[in-house]
Amino acid sequence: MHQNPFMVGTLEQPTIVVRTGQDPQNPHIGFLAIDDWTVKCAIGRNGLVDPQMKREGDGKTPRGRHPLRYGFYDPTVFGDEPRSFDFPFLPKPENYRWVEDADSPFYNQLVFETDETQASRRGERLFDLIIPVGWNDALREARGGSAIFIHTARPDYSGTAGCVVVAHDHLMELARRVRPGMVVDITSIDDPATSLAPLVIAPPKSIESVTFHGMEPGPRLIVTGSVHGNEPAGPYAINRLINEFRIGQRELERGQVTFVPVVNGLAFRKNERMGDRNFNRDLSESAIPQDNEDRVANILCPLLRAHDVLIDLHSFSSQGEAFALIGPKDNQGSLEPFAHEVAEAKLARALALPLVVHGWLPAHEKALKQKRDAGVAEGLSSLHGIGTTEYMRFAGGYGVTVECGQHLDPKGPQVGYDCIVNGMASLGLIADQGPETATPYVLEICDAVLADHEEDHLVKQFTAGEPVTEGAIIGKRADGSAIVMPYDGAIIFAGLTAPVHSELCFLCKQSNRLEVKVSV
Repeated sequence: MHQNPFMVGTLEQPTIVVRTGQDPQNPHIGFLAIDDWTVKCAIGRNGLVDPQMKREGDGKTPRGRHPLRYGFYDPTVFGDEPRSFDFPFLPKPENYRWVEDADSPFYNQLVFETDETQASRRGERLFDLIIPVGWNDALREARGGSAIFIHTARPDYSGTAGCVVVAHDHLMELARRVRPGMVVDITSIDDPATSLAPLVIAPPKSIESVTFHGMEPGPRLIVTGSVHGNEPAGPYAINRLINEFRIGQRELERGQVTFVPVVNGLAFRKNERMGDRNFNRDLSESAIPQDNEDRVANILCPLLRAHDVLIDLHSFSSQGEAFALIGPKDNQGSLEPFAHEVAEAKLARALALPLVVHGWLPAHEKALKQKRDAGVAEGLSSLHGIGTTEYMRFAGGYGVTVECGQHLDPKGPQVGYDCIVNGMASLGLIADQGPETATPYVLEICDAVLADHEEDHLVKQFTAGEPVTEGAIIGKRADGSAIVMPYDGAIIFAGLTAPVHSELCFLCKQSNRLEVKVSV
């Protein structure tokens, strides 16, 4: 028996080695090796992901070493020969499925269909032989990824939803070589050998921040991700930049940059917007912290105050293109006093996004008044609209929120990465020139549409920033009356429905902010 030359270090446990990264044009293509046997394979269409960041539906394959416990084969294709192999193979059931509904108590489990009218699952060429990968199945994390197998590749070796696939002609040889107790070791040829276990859902006891210091004085930038736990683009983008700085692919020319890949660890582990509550609506320090978000705020707020500029990466639930959110014009008012309009506008333009939005806090304050007028009192403190960028402005700095697109949009991590790079270049922290930028389209958030009844709804799922003309019907009330657009403009932060006394959407008007090129 020959030792696999591609193994990194000593793997005493019998191991299937999967490595990608040989072809930059097709990063999902790699090889699968068992001892001296090596074949072409494919992985998730969106590449690899660190285990703690794996999400249902992200099209990524988790790095690491994962157990292989059993397999299924189609007896109509292979007869009974796999029953004689060392690895425990069972005949494929007629009717089965893996539960991918994260809200089901059977999430990421094999269940058998009892409906006899269902077509037989045998004869599915892609799944003639499958080996479930032991991912997220011991301590299951809701939305942490399900139904990852080794199975048959399509003829073009196209990327998968996260599975590892080989040619159908290689299945039987693979099955002969798999041994009891075997693991599959998945990573890139450029990655160091790692063995990472999935995280359990528990309040974290620490927050990771990574800081790089330039040798020359300059601005202090902080970049944050996953303030809301179901928004993975930020952590993907930030961890990519951390790695580039660590290996010397990028150098900090001056100043300081601090990366916080995951702000709200509990929400991230749950893959939900909140841990205990919405962190980005009432951000302040607490002398006596009452919940997870209070404890996080006691760490994040001093970090924000120690920096001059913030780039905060988010995403949204509806479809639509990425955009940036900025603060008000310079003013000394009581709602959001500010003195860095020009610098913040320059940063927003440098991100090179097609859309910039402003007016969040005044519109949110109007929505709060509507709620108070409707008799809602609980949870509507004066800080209810304060999130990371608002806190940064109150602390004397400035910042931009980047909405990287829909939560699981494969382009989202690249959008976040580009915005960080462009922002650092604009601030003079790195040597990159940054792209030539055109004046973005600008919207001002003016009003909120609240749900008065649980059956109030919008007529469709509006995309972020979707234009709407005056008089257009955008929703229906429970009594059948129409919700009408009051002016020419656009809709943002929209949902089909919303809880009573909460926002169905916000209404925007076109704005002339940023029309004149700014300089600092």
